[in-house]
Amino acid sequence: MPHALFQKTMAYVGEPPWHGLGTRVPANVSADAMIKAANLNWHVHKFPAPGARLIASNPPIYERNLIVRDPVGRETEPVALALVGSTYEVLQNAEAFSFFEPFVSNKWGEFHTAGALRNGERVWVLAQLRGEIIVGRDDVVQRFILLANSHDGSGAASVRFTPVRVVCQNTLNLAARGKSGVISIRHTKNIALNLARAQAQQLKKIIDKAFADAENLFGAMALRKMGAQNVDHFLQLLFPRSKTQLEKSQEPARWTRVKAILDVEDVTPPKTKDTLWALYNAIVRDEDYRESKEGAPDGRLDRVWFGSGHDLKIKALEAARQHLRTAA
Repeated sequence: MPHALFQKTMAYVGEPPWHGLGTRVPANVSADAMIKAANLNWHVHKFPAPGARLIASNPPIYERNLIVRDPVGRETEPVALALVGSTYEVLQNAEAFSFFEPFVSNKWGEFHTAGALRNGERVWVLAQLRGEIIVGRDDVVQRFILLANSHDGSGAASVRFTPVRVVCQNTLNLAARGKSGVISIRHTKNIALNLARAQAQQLKKIIDKAFADAENLFGAMALRKMGAQNVDHFLQLLFPRSKTQLEKSQEPARWTRVKAILDVEDVTPPKTKDTLWALYNAIVRDEDYRESKEGAPDGRLDRVWFGSGHDLKIKALEAARQHLRTAA
């Protein structure tokens, strides 16, 4: 099965990832060393696409452009990644990694993992921040932020809040009320400058506020008891039953899997059993580890960080907020 990871590698601190691929690096690694270990020390370039119309002459601007990556490893030719418009500007991997340098130099956090997907179209770096969210005894959530950058014109550079619950390694994507959980920076003329402006003290304040709000929310969820009827209502919001299932009083397979996870002590400690926190984590656990069409195990990374998995978790978190407001 094809791997989602670029050239089947990445860099990581600590224990190997679930797929067992990559290069281990020491804690407090520098940005330059992390880039090299993750096989990301290459550049992308923007060239006029064949037959593209010139729409400005000083400097020359073309209607359509190709984004091309330098050859890596055994490759002998540059690799075309995308066809983009006139305003798209490249952000090199080194520029994206430099975004985290203040977090490392100020000892606010450290690099954790880094890599790229497919042919290098999407590059990501995950950093673990100092401090933890304490939901309860033996229930700790570590604070992570994820910087992602695309080289294929599919989206903006982005910063995402991706805390991880230690007891079961669930990735709990965060978002402020009514938000997507993504801070986006578009690939326009001043992207590197805009990324620099978003960092350091200003961004740290935003991050600390987001995680402080999350600690309050998670604590309230851990105190909110959920009966069987509450559980069904919550699951109906996320995974609606079909007309046939309603007529026959059947439950979707997703409901069955989530309810089974509620009885797994590694995911649902006895202290928070039958709570909204337990239900939310069962949903997240199912999404993180369910079988899907991605193929290789590492293929789920793309889904849970950037695709439908991220969207589902944000929807589940908003549903939890709404449930707490309604129950108050």
